[in-house]
Amino acid sequence: MKKILSVVLCVLILAMTLCCGVSAKKDISRLQFNDDGNFRIMQVADLQDNMQLNGAVKAFLREAVKREAPDLIVLTGDNISGGSCRTDFLKSWDYNRCERAIDEFMSIFEESGIPVAAVFGNHDDENALSKEELFDIYETYDCFIGTDEGEALYGCGTYNLPVYSSKNPYKMAYNLWMFDSNTYDEELGGYDYVHDDQVEWYIAESNKLKAANGGVAVPSMAFQHIIVKEIFDLIESGENIEGALLHQDGRDYVFKEGVLKAGYLKEYPCPGTRPSKQFPAMVEQGDVVAMFFGHDHNNSFEVTHSGIDLVATPGFTFNSYGNEDRGIRIININEEDTSTYETHLVQFDDYFADNKMAMANYNMNCDYLPLWDRIKAGLLFAVTLPIKAFFGYAF
Repeated sequence: MKKILSVVLCVLILAMTLCCGVSAKKDISRLQFNDDGNFRIMQVADLQDNMQLNGAVKAFLREAVKREAPDLIVLTGDNISGGSCRTDFLKSWDYNRCERAIDEFMSIFEESGIPVAAVFGNHDDENALSKEELFDIYETYDCFIGTDEGEALYGCGTYNLPVYSSKNPYKMAYNLWMFDSNTYDEELGGYDYVHDDQVEWYIAESNKLKAANGGVAVPSMAFQHIIVKEIFDLIESGENIEGALLHQDGRDYVFKEGVLKAGYLKEYPCPGTRPSKQFPAMVEQGDVVAMFFGHDHNNSFEVTHSGIDLVATPGFTFNSYGNEDRGIRIININEEDTSTYETHLVQFDDYFADNKMAMANYNMNCDYLPLWDRIKAGLLFAVTLPIKAFFGYAF
């Protein structure tokens, strides 16, 4: 009898241990404010590299994940240069090339165990694969928490991610909207925009969240690749404007007085050709605090329009154009005051300024530097390459 009781007791203990283990395992798809009330997002825009990600970019991403310790990583489109994966021969070749390109950065995030959300840009699917097929590749990673509405909505990858309270795990304290801003306007030319059915979906979901929150709009942020056309409401042009950093077609362009909070306008924004109902709907709904974009690689501005911040994050690509603002954006939200947030850019030299080899690797790729400076950086990197190989430095 004692032997039977011992066996039963062991089984119960094992079952309890397994249950505790399961309950203790963190659900990576469930976002929640930390015990200190903070939630940290790392936005990465326009990696847009070939099948092999630039070594300096990979080193930077690894260091950013380690140092910034974000609660969520958001990729805001042109994550790969889809055209570089195009073979015009076999779709299976394109598929394998896209898999390799995506794995260059997703494997870094997978190792970190940090959840990743993503939207597409206009360059991701410039090959034989559709955005839906690319989305399937992202879904093979455990860290990826994006969803797709399927054929219910125009485009691929328009969804929202709730962030729950640190004090009440059942209460939704914040919301993150992810929009596919689509690719090109095939009829009018130029870039595309967030379509009407996507806007209708947003309004319906926003109203559901509001109703579940006692009739109060749930504070939110939105992430997408292409900026909204309303950015032009904030820009003025003229001749010989003092302090203007953008000069185009003989004109200077600056933001109107009082709208710029931080950052720079160094490139004329490229929204969709057609006006979208998206921004007016967000103003009407009153839930979106800020919208974050990529697409225009040289811009880093934070401006305010109708109570909503429009924030441009510079691209981190070396396969396409860029400038000295190249970096990632960190966004900090505190549960005690969700009507505001803090954001700043982190750049390569913030981590590697004291590492000559790393900076040489970075500088030789910077197309905005004088050619001779790039050549000197390349020579320095070549000289130190054997040292790198011997010691296994990750640059």
